[in-house]
Amino acid sequence: MFHLQKDSIRFYLILIVELVFSPFLYLKNFVLNSISSSRPLEKRKSRKDVETDVVYVNIHEWGGYKLERKKKISIIPEFSCGLKFQLERFNNEKQTSNIFLNVTLSDPELHNDLDFIKSKSDCVDFVNNDGMDFSGYSFFYEKIKDKKNSYVILTNSSVNSISDLFLREYIDFMENNKQVGILGVSYCSKMIQTLIKNNFTPHLQSFFYLTTIDVLREIVEKNNGFPGKGITHKLLLIRKGEIGVSQLVRSLGYQLAVVTEGDGVQCFGENGFWDNGKRRWKLKMGDFRLHTQNPNRINKIS
Repeated sequence: MFHLQKDSIRFYLILIVELVFSPFLYLKNFVLNSISSSRPLEKRKSRKDVETDVVYVNIHEWGGYKLERKKKISIIPEFSCGLKFQLERFNNEKQTSNIFLNVTLSDPELHNDLDFIKSKSDCVDFVNNDGMDFSGYSFFYEKIKDKKNSYVILTNSSVNSISDLFLREYIDFMENNKQVGILGVSYCSKMIQTLIKNNFTPHLQSFFYLTTIDVLREIVEKNNGFPGKGITHKLLLIRKGEIGVSQLVRSLGYQLAVVTEGDGVQCFGENGFWDNGKRRWKLKMGDFRLHTQNPNRINKIS
């Protein structure tokens, strides 16, 4: 309760500061967006090669969720999701890929299907839910951080139940695009959790990340800890966790990439997409899930 109150105070203090400085922040964003097309091409950094064929997968779940459920987010279309579909998805992927499948579960006393979860995973760890998804992500990072550099998937159970084999083509994309720090499946072009509405803050949504152990090490080192860890206020968590991860990846010199529905993979960096040195944002503005028939789906590239 203390952490929740503390984080709520932190979030609303941020909004108060934004309110006080809103004229300057609106002007700043207007100027930055106006001159962005003339900015020099950002530096692009290449990831270190992976050293193993293992893909470390962690699914975070709150114990109060059923194995199968429906998810409705504001005006985003309702969709089916749940841990059952995620476990089945990655067990199918195990037929062609070397996967270590881990589940981090909070409040396990609320869950009635622990035997099923254990039977479908290589390991189940019980964690607290401070930081929600990021509590599981940060716990799993501590578990694998000293292993040889390998691919890592951090995900939760809010992924659309529609399932296709995807992992090999995702890995192939990452192998052919070493400048990409994280590959996701959904994005938002703005920070919604703010009073400053003309901000351009492209970021990946945190229910699915494909990256490497080494990139995670860089993120944690630059942030002096795993982003979002221990934050209990959801809106602050999105700012410091979800948006924070994307900002850290871009500041490290990497690009972000998103697998869209129908348009394949699009890569973007600090100021959106780059084309011949000029910024051109090719995707729809706002939350990607407002423009797709199947929100939170892991789309195939081809």
